[in-house]
Amino acid sequence: MYTLSFEGIAAIISRLPLEGFENLPRETLLRNLTVYQSVIEKVMIDQIVIPAKFGNLIDGDEAVIRILNRGKDQIGQSLREMENRVELNVVAFWPDLNSVLSEIGQRLEIKALKEKAVSGSENEMLKIQIKTGKRVKTLLDEKREILKDEILTSLLSLAETHSMHSLMDDSMIMNAAFLIHKENAPRLEEIVRNLDLRYENRINFRMIGPLPPYSFRTFSVKTADYTQLNKAKKILQMNENATRMEIRNNYWQLTKKFHPDKFPGDRKAQKHFEEINQAYRLVNDYCQDYCCSFRKTDIKNWVSITTVGNSV
Repeated sequence: MYTLSFEGIAAIISRLPLEGFENLPRETLLRNLTVYQSVIEKVMIDQIVIPAKFGNLIDGDEAVIRILNRGKDQIGQSLREMENRVELNVVAFWPDLNSVLSEIGQRLEIKALKEKAVSGSENEMLKIQIKTGKRVKTLLDEKREILKDEILTSLLSLAETHSMHSLMDDSMIMNAAFLIHKENAPRLEEIVRNLDLRYENRINFRMIGPLPPYSFRTFSVKTADYTQLNKAKKILQMNENATRMEIRNNYWQLTKKFHPDKFPGDRKAQKHFEEINQAYRLVNDYCQDYCCSFRKTDIKNWVSITTVGNSV
């Protein structure tokens, strides 16, 4: 690992003999992800860190410097906003989901549905079983929401903001990230311990952190590929300079001219229509200003920096 600096900010980088992560075996991908996370967490001990989205590959040191130059204001602002702040992830889950489902099954409305299923025909029984299953799921979700709100009420007193993450399965009640000041991390840990005691063994808690602000400030960096954009330019029949309006007009004219409905059963026409759409998506992503250049030098120097995550 080494750093490249530019006007008070720096990128932590390493050289990889890879063209991309898309086709790597899962184990290799996870190994790279673990290294990525461990480096960031090591650096954050002494420095303010804004993670770059995992999987971003930049072609050479000069490109990294261009990124720092282009994004210096945006990166600098995020660094100031995240100063002395960390992310803590808290997961709450039922250790025994079956006991929760059994408790729901003791409700009178569920018992009534089960009794009705026993006395009905085979077709009626199947319909009632489906209805019962849906109702149990609804009641489980309602119970989860009540508990989640109770837990959040305790935790949000210390958080500047929070972000809800996806639940991996029905046993999970809450999966949330909290952005807090470093000084408040021990207090949040204490609240989680008290919640664990309050719910005894009915709900278990898992806390991960302190972490960099993955959920609140992560940069996604894009560079442009000249070969792909030059091909797209030719497909869309554009000059070396084009406005967004010209790009859009060329696209609409070409899609009307080569629409598959005009060439039924013609696979070559279908393929060309798909190429037009792919070219337009690529060019539209590249051309973010009123007018854009398709000259090789301008494409090589193009950089897009996007902030991913919840706002603070």
